[in-house]
Amino acid sequence: MGQLPDLQETRRRLGLALSPLCHDRWVLGYMRGGWLQPIAASEVSRKFLQGRPLMPWARRALYEKKPAVINSVFEKPDPSNGYDWELDWPAILYAPIGEMEHRPIGLLTIGCRRDHWYTEEDVAYARTLGITLAPLVSALRGPLGRLNESEGEVAQLISYGLSTQEIARAIKTDDRQARHLIDTVAKKLQSINPVDLEFPIVQMKRRAFRL
Repeated sequence: MGQLPDLQETRRRLGLALSPLCHDRWVLGYMRGGWLQPIAASEVSRKFLQGRPLMPWARRALYEKKPAVINSVFEKPDPSNGYDWELDWPAILYAPIGEMEHRPIGLLTIGCRRDHWYTEEDVAYARTLGITLAPLVSALRGPLGRLNESEGEVAQLISYGLSTQEIARAIKTDDRQARHLIDTVAKKLQSINPVDLEFPIVQMKRRAFRL
């Protein structure tokens, strides 16, 4: 079996990096064919393990190469069957991932399910975080792009620290097939340099933390 990079530790560090920002959910992904392909998310859910088209404000953030914030006047207490958190939650922040002045290669989406107003300091922090995460996303998007849909889901489930049995249940297959997918993912991701996943400490005015 190939040696998997420590995706669980990378996801943990990313969670710590996001802790200064008020949020109930986050999704990090890379761009491919105009779609957002997920790398990691704050929760285990199949809808966050699969690629999806970009929302209009997400496209704007990528085009302008700077964070975009959406604040709704009110939250929908009883969403319809077509509920989409990016449309219905009262506070969403989109932060492009990429080097300064370069075309973004990914997107970080952060949201609050309760009324919240992101400050200029929050936006500045998100922008710096987007630059800081660029090497990580750059290192992952090539190898992840070689995975099919099932393998991509497995790679993300591994980052949650799930066992083979838990992964099998999550993707509704048997343990043998799950082990085969894990082995395939390991082989396809073994080219990743672990150093690229260790994004550095982020420091902002009046905010400092250690990862």
